[in-house]
Amino acid sequence: MIVENSDSWLPLTEYSTKHKISVSTLRRRIKADDIKFRFEDGKYFIMDEPMGTHQRVHRPSQESDRNYSAEGGVNTAVGAHQGTDAMKEANRAQDLQEKTAKINKDEPILTAANKLLNELKKAYTQILQEKEEQIFQLKDEVSDLKTLVRVLESENERLKGFKQ
Repeated sequence: MIVENSDSWLPLTEYSTKHKISVSTLRRRIKADDIKFRFEDGKYFIMDEPMGTHQRVHRPSQESDRNYSAEGGVNTAVGAHQGTDAMKEANRAQDLQEKTAKINKDEPILTAANKLLNELKKAYTQILQEKEEQIFQLKDEVSDLKTLVRVLESENERLKGFKQ
């Protein structure tokens, strides 16, 4: 009997990250029994070795160990049904756990993004108000300049009348 170091087994997500293989590919390989894996407490663990070194070896879960009868044979009626249901339930639980982790992981990002968006809106609104004030001041200055031009033109006309 070969006893393997428990440190050499990685959860799907860690194995996926370390060996740059998608979780869905790992699940397909598990389903096809193309990779060394264990199923414990509703989670899959994969032997920490490169994908090319994996052989078609299945490490039975504790659930499937219970499906053996006292005579040493497989209790097929119970084993097939429980194994399939347990596998489906484990997959559902794992998917839910991954989605929850992703939502929880993304939540701070979304919160930060919303805060930044609100800050940008405030800054944009403040800039627009400042520009409107500048436009108002410029309009006042233009009006004053037009008045000054009229006064200077009339004074110029008056002075021309004295010279003639």
